[in-house]
Amino acid sequence: MSGYSETSQGNISVSSHNLTSPSICAEVDDATKVAARIQRNITPIICILGIIGNTLATIVFLSKSQRKTSCSLYLAARSISDTGFLTTLFIVCLTDLGINIFNVDGICQVVIFLTYICGFLSVWFVVMVTVENYIRICHPFKVNQHCTVKTAKIVIAGFVFVSLLLYNFPLWTTGIHVGPDGSKMCARHSVYDKINQIVTYSDTVITLIVPILMIICLMIAITCSILEFLHRQTRLKGKRQNSNDRRHSSPQSKVTRLLFSVSFVFITLTLPSHVIRIQMTLKYLYFSSASIICPTMAELAIQKVFLILYYLSFSVNILVYLSFGQKFRKNFIEIFLSNCCCRFKYGHQELVTIPNSDMKKTKCTFVQTDRCTEV
Repeated sequence: MSGYSETSQGNISVSSHNLTSPSICAEVDDATKVAARIQRNITPIICILGIIGNTLATIVFLSKSQRKTSCSLYLAARSISDTGFLTTLFIVCLTDLGINIFNVDGICQVVIFLTYICGFLSVWFVVMVTVENYIRICHPFKVNQHCTVKTAKIVIAGFVFVSLLLYNFPLWTTGIHVGPDGSKMCARHSVYDKINQIVTYSDTVITLIVPILMIICLMIAITCSILEFLHRQTRLKGKRQNSNDRRHSSPQSKVTRLLFSVSFVFITLTLPSHVIRIQMTLKYLYFSSASIICPTMAELAIQKVFLILYYLSFSVNILVYLSFGQKFRKNFIEIFLSNCCCRFKYGHQELVTIPNSDMKKTKCTFVQTDRCTEV
């Protein structure tokens, strides 16, 4: 995708220094073609499916039964920011299809601006989800004090405000540059090179190193607490053991399993790409030789694969929610699958969703008729 490159967090941006530019790393140009082609073909599909999935997830989390909990608000906010990131990424992907709206003055600046904003918000909302899960598991008596809807709204608004302060620079440091052949390209103004380099390295710390370390440390603490609980549980017998079994299957424990799975999937999909990016950043900072700075063929191929995994972290969330969120799965079915009279064939019978008289709730039953009847 010419005209842009990914920053340390995978954002779309125009780079002030390209570590793999043809003039420096020409010997590895051919090695990237296959990997780049695969990435170019898969990325639009990831974007489309992710936008659809995150939109559905947002509707569910903001539904009447879900929006009363703080974790639902964090996950809804994350779904919105993920949708924004994938939308901007898709706009850039359209350039490869001949739809060159990215290299249009105004759209260029806004796309890069929104990419930074959405990337920042997504990762920090995952941090907040992990923090909330840590409180629920390690400090359960503080849940009512800290895990409230009011607190969640304040935190979300605070992060949005901070992101606007930190990442407004693309609106005035980037623009459309016209090449010798008359082609237009979204690029940084050279006069702001120093500012852009400082911001790029700061962004690496703010949206990569700090949040990843926080999530990993919190997940270690959560895991240790869960293992300690399970160890105690194995030593319990009789009624007390049965009581703990019920506690382990309580709604509170189901919420913690969902939140833990969100953090775990995020770390699994994003950490490989982050490790590669930190390695490339350190190479550029501490070495001046082009042979050292330039990645090997294997590194380039791995980088492309890890970047696809990074993009997947923005689009597979709904699968995590459906797999580990029992309440989310129930509400998802009620909102999208049970609002009309539907029939599913089951052998010689049909599973029919029948609306009741007030049209507010539905129930499913096996019937031998060809049509729905009111009850």
